[in-house]
Amino acid sequence: MSRQLMPALAACALISMTAAVVRAQEVQQSAPIVSRDAASRVSAFSYEKGPESELLLRGTTITPLAEGEVEVEYQKGRSEVDASVKKLPTPWSLGPYTTYVLWAVAPDGRATNLGTLETSDGRGKLKTSYSGSHFALIVTAEPHFAVTAPSTELVLINVAKDVKGVETRLTSLAERADYSNLESIPINTKSAPPSLVAARYSVAIAATAGAEKYAENAMQVAKDKLQAAETAQASKKSSERRDAPMRSREAVQAGEDARRAGMAGTAAAAAEERRTAAADVAATAAAADERARSEAMAAESLQNRLALVLPTRKTERGLVSELGGVQFATGTATLTASARESLARFAGVVASYPSLRYVVEGHTDNTGSDAKNRELSLRRAISVRDYLIGQGIAASSTDVAGLGSSSPVSDNLSAAGRARNRRVEIVVSGPPL
Repeated sequence: MSRQLMPALAACALISMTAAVVRAQEVQQSAPIVSRDAASRVSAFSYEKGPESELLLRGTTITPLAEGEVEVEYQKGRSEVDASVKKLPTPWSLGPYTTYVLWAVAPDGRATNLGTLETSDGRGKLKTSYSGSHFALIVTAEPHFAVTAPSTELVLINVAKDVKGVETRLTSLAERADYSNLESIPINTKSAPPSLVAARYSVAIAATAGAEKYAENAMQVAKDKLQAAETAQASKKSSERRDAPMRSREAVQAGEDARRAGMAGTAAAAAEERRTAAADVAATAAAADERARSEAMAAESLQNRLALVLPTRKTERGLVSELGGVQFATGTATLTASARESLARFAGVVASYPSLRYVVEGHTDNTGSDAKNRELSLRRAISVRDYLIGQGIAASSTDVAGLGSSSPVSDNLSAAGRARNRRVEIVVSGPPL
């Protein structure tokens, strides 16, 4: 293979690998600590200062034959951890994974990556430490070494053997990563060893975590480092091939850096969207309040203006302006000159509000029969309506009703009460109110 073709082939590998991933990593919050195992809880231990504790690592239903041992010693604010495992399958046989990671899980569910358990023939060892005395130990299969949250592929959990401390239980992780949508890449010791595949996974995960949009520079660095690793792996020079694992590790870390930056950018964008939405809601509410205030002021203004013309009161139906019975000749529906003057002034006030609607209601006292009272009240209402239409009020906005003596506003026992009941009311309603 010519060296001129290597960068192009590496770039093609990156593009095809990235395009095959819909969403490489789904981050789950407050997830169960055990996903596909029969157990629902994992033991955690608060270790005493000084004496050494011994733990066993027990395989889950994913890897039932796997097992291991751990020694933990808490001194000077840190826990020294010495772990060994055996009978583990190759990580890539379980899915899109290249390594196993040992995690310390605090009581609040936060997990800390303690390092990778590089296995050979199913065996592996790791000496590390943790800055605390109360934690559980779990092992998961991971796409690369730089992950910051355990995957759903839990393969080993700790159980007590000879523990110097107090046992508690953990049921959930603060954060967990699901790589079920990450397409597995076949391992080939010559063209695609685990170290290079890990780099591909890291860059693919970053690409689908928002890095392409929110961390372009970091994403480009990761792509460049991955291309350098691909080129080194494909080189015919042994010296360049020897550099491939180191370049792959650099690409893994660059991909993880880009993923974090992309996630931060995505979170910031989501927060900005929430702030914008909240601001829009607040603005809408403020506008609604302002409209309500304006409408209330408009209604109050209209009521005040109408009150200068006719007695006007505010009701649930709208504003009610009253034309008293003395405005009609006795026993007739003929408007007096005074009534016509008042109605003309009324029409002049409401002319500024073309969207108003009117119901003209005629009323009488209880003198006479109901039929005659309804007929007289209707004729008086019609007289008022017709006069208002003649003053410019739209006929389509005006209705009439003859209610007779059915809705008195005073008693009919006195002359004054009966006079009060002989009236025409103009009910004014519509958007301005």
